[in-house]
Amino acid sequence: MMRWLVLCTLLFISGCIQPSTPVWTVIPTAPQLLERIAVESGRYSSLDGAAGVSLTTAGKFFSSQQFFLLQRPNRFRTDVLTGFGQLILQLTSNGNELSVLMHTTVPGRFLQGPASNENLHRFTRMPLAVVDLLSILLYSPPIIAHNENSVELVDGLSRLSLRDGFSEQQVFFDYRLRLVKSYYFKADQVYLSVDYSDFAASDGFPRTMVIEFPHEETRVKVTFTELELNGNVDAVKFQLHKPDNVELELLL
Repeated sequence: MMRWLVLCTLLFISGCIQPSTPVWTVIPTAPQLLERIAVESGRYSSLDGAAGVSLTTAGKFFSSQQFFLLQRPNRFRTDVLTGFGQLILQLTSNGNELSVLMHTTVPGRFLQGPASNENLHRFTRMPLAVVDLLSILLYSPPIIAHNENSVELVDGLSRLSLRDGFSEQQVFFDYRLRLVKSYYFKADQVYLSVDYSDFAASDGFPRTMVIEFPHEETRVKVTFTELELNGNVDAVKFQLHKPDNVELELLL
């Protein structure tokens, strides 16, 4: 009886012990981490997938199901559905032209114009150029021009700091050298942060991304539920055509 009691006690104690956090045996140098970024930056050239997207902006919350089609360097498409599966918006950019077909009215609205930062911001609520948005969604956050760099451990992550005058970027890596965060600063204030998590063992691509713009009070969370990477993408899919019963509205 005593032997069984001791065994049960040991099993209970072992079940309560949390796995230890992996320890860095060697701290990587800034050149090593920059090389890691350079090697990984072109790993994913296209994406075709479905995702749940939640948007919080100025205290308001919106959720949707979106189908993304991305192709480097600047081809972007999203088809946005409500939680009930109703198509409400289609947006495409072929790199030069932005087209939007809105299904929230009858008849719908068709808008078209330059694929500028301002026009993209109007519909995504994210103040980003198309090429930068694609880089973030394809797990390759842009790296700022810099003339200083340093590396240190912070909360179990290796932090690469890049600086150039008033600009700074902090890129965080886990012990597997996976990029998990990237923060962008202007005058010591974060203006953009990107967090990656839920990495798939099959392809190393993060299934969850959180993009935040503190000054805009905007937070976007993207959770992929279906995903195909580096597939063949037909360029025709990045074009929308105006329906016959809808007037063209020009985006300036």
